[in-house]
Amino acid sequence: MTYKPMYAFALLALLLALGFAVMRAPFYLPALDSNAPPLPEEDSYVFGFATLTSPLVRLVVVGRPVPAEKAALRGVARYHRDLRDSPDQVLEGVRFRVSPQELRRLDRYERTGRKYRRDLLALEDGTLAWVYRLIGESGVDALQD
Repeated sequence: MTYKPMYAFALLALLLALGFAVMRAPFYLPALDSNAPPLPEEDSYVFGFATLTSPLVRLVVVGRPVPAEKAALRGVARYHRDLRDSPDQVLEGVRFRVSPQELRRLDRYERTGRKYRRDLLALEDGTLAWVYRLIGESGVDALQD
């Protein structure tokens, strides 16, 4: 029973190291591609329809808990890892707000400029939000990377 304090200390150290890695050291994100578009100067919204709908993914990528609200994007449908124009469809997802520095982390995660592009689109409620879409016609680029 004398090992309990040591286990508690080890668990605490592990949690602190994990917290530091998530919040301050984005070493797990790929480098920003030179073709990535410039960042906005102010906070902006992002529309997530796949992995970015997960609060855990947003925490790890952005580096902080990022609250999101339900949102919809008209005129597109999800097709594998991308969106396809579909005038009669409404894609359900989430909308969340990020700073320019946090958008940079999202660009790194999405490999913007190499695998995905970042488009500013109007959501169903009229809000403008960044939407990540595959570069290339059919998405083959992303599957071969």
